[in-house]
Amino acid sequence: MLKKEKDLLIKKGELLDKLTKNENWITGSIIETTRVQSGKKQAFTYLSRSLEGKTKTTYISKEQLNEFKKARALGSNIQIILNEIIELNIQILKLKKAVDSE
Repeated sequence: MLKKEKDLLIKKGELLDKLTKNENWITGSIIETTRVQSGKKQAFTYLSRSLEGKTKTTYISKEQLNEFKKARALGSNIQIILNEIIELNIQILKLKKAVDSE
């Protein structure tokens, strides 16, 4: 194993550790809007996300909104970490191909 590949694997392991230490993260969009209920305009908040090509919505109560916002912020950080891992995987695969063809 090349030193560069070993370094990449170590960095990948560190990023995987970060992933497992983050709890209760979500992805999707938090939508804050209004709706008419019993003839009155009221605030309405929901989480919108895509699952297998279909939009799934989840109602968020006022009491839960801050927790969902925190979880969504964590989800953004998780996406960044996942993208970093993908880049490392690409580099590792390219290194392996280069070593195999030598």
